[in-house]
Amino acid sequence: MKKVIFLLVDSLIPSILEECIQEKLVPAFQFLKERGQYWSNCVTVFPTMTASVDSSLLTGVYPNIHRVPGLIWYDPETKEIINYINGWQCLWKQGMYTCAQSVLYHLNEKHLSKQVSTLFEELAERGFTSGSINTIVHRGVKKHPVKPPFIIDVATGFRLREPVSGPDVLTLGRFVQTPFDAAIPKQCGTFYTFYGINDDYAVHAVKKLIRSNELPDFTLVYLPDNDHLLHRKNPDHGVSALIQVDQRIQEILGAFDSWDAALEKTVFIVTGDHGQTRIGDEKQFNIDLDELLKSFHGLPLGKKVEDHDFVLCNNERMAYVYPLKPEKEKEILRKLLSDARIDLLAIKKDRGVLVKESGSGKEIYFAPGGPLVDIYASKWTISGDWSVLDLYLDCGIIHYRDYPDGLARLYGALYSQEIPMIVITARPRYEFISRYYPSHLNGGSHGSLHKYDSIVPLLVTGTKQTFLNPPRLVDMKNFILQLFDYKEKAET
Repeated sequence: MKKVIFLLVDSLIPSILEECIQEKLVPAFQFLKERGQYWSNCVTVFPTMTASVDSSLLTGVYPNIHRVPGLIWYDPETKEIINYINGWQCLWKQGMYTCAQSVLYHLNEKHLSKQVSTLFEELAERGFTSGSINTIVHRGVKKHPVKPPFIIDVATGFRLREPVSGPDVLTLGRFVQTPFDAAIPKQCGTFYTFYGINDDYAVHAVKKLIRSNELPDFTLVYLPDNDHLLHRKNPDHGVSALIQVDQRIQEILGAFDSWDAALEKTVFIVTGDHGQTRIGDEKQFNIDLDELLKSFHGLPLGKKVEDHDFVLCNNERMAYVYPLKPEKEKEILRKLLSDARIDLLAIKKDRGVLVKESGSGKEIYFAPGGPLVDIYASKWTISGDWSVLDLYLDCGIIHYRDYPDGLARLYGALYSQEIPMIVITARPRYEFISRYYPSHLNGGSHGSLHKYDSIVPLLVTGTKQTFLNPPRLVDMKNFILQLFDYKEKAET
């Protein structure tokens, strides 16, 4: 029976991959593409941030069902901002223990809805083994001991002791005790990379599993280094970053007797979690939300809600704004719409979504169900100006241009929580900034609904089973389960 290795390359961009293949710079990618199936138009999840994307990838549903709104969001139960660690300053301001607890425990055990099952849980029910190499969403049926690095242990008051759930094999760099701990490469850089959440360690773990014949039936491998480089240098420097990723994939293929032998034994799936947009190099390309909303009383990072007007949760090229006082909501909306650098503003209305375009006054309303059908076979009711979401009708079917799968993805984000919330996205080349959050002038950023952030390539090699077309990451769970269902039928 073939194993499945899923390589999730952070910020994998189709145009860069295709340029590298054309120039013969990435032999591993080229090998997998020539022997498999390739799509250049796979649509990811919105917000285009790791936490919401991984949650949808592993549950097969959008945030309105799995309940993880984004990387940064507001929890009305605790009256605090949830931050799955985006930048050193946020970590310092909210506290090491609070952030570590959110990403190590609460994301999987509390925030991710118990009403949905993960791919790891469903594979276990079918009798298959699975592994997660460094993915922050990893809920499974087994418990794994947490063993933080000494510095983190001290900073968190030795309170991170509760085991975390996961599949049969689970690594989270230095935070979860595994047989691979002694060989974690000592990289510097971000909070994650320094403690083993990096390509070197992930590839080391996979190679060890392959060579020891302990590779699970399904293994999800997260490769984050490409994203870090693009954030710093912007997507124009993506070729050199992707060459480094390819070298890592060559190492994995090389752990088998030969590359051909790898495909005889293994199905390889390679895709990205989101794209990236190049941010301009002048200050005007940073949309300062603290300044824009300075006339209102916003919740400071690290504090709890008291008599505040709103909560801002900055997800780079998108943001959630939570109005806490109904009498202030219209004023907040008016202020946000006054900045032409904001692309879209969306709010809940009735059972659907009202989307406004800043500057033009144009708006569109849509709701699930109705007479109109899109290219993903979803049904909708739509009124207003279709140009706001760049929709068009062809042969009676709704098609998307600048905002792929925009209806379902926007609805999924706005209905991920029951409380009032505003979604805003930045125009291409612009990024939201606010105090303590990272900014990326002349670098790369993501988070928005726009196709630049939303389209990733997809490679499937080693199986004749084809993916749904047009492809979406939210459909990946069912595709993988079908691979294993097919194996079960073939063996009976």
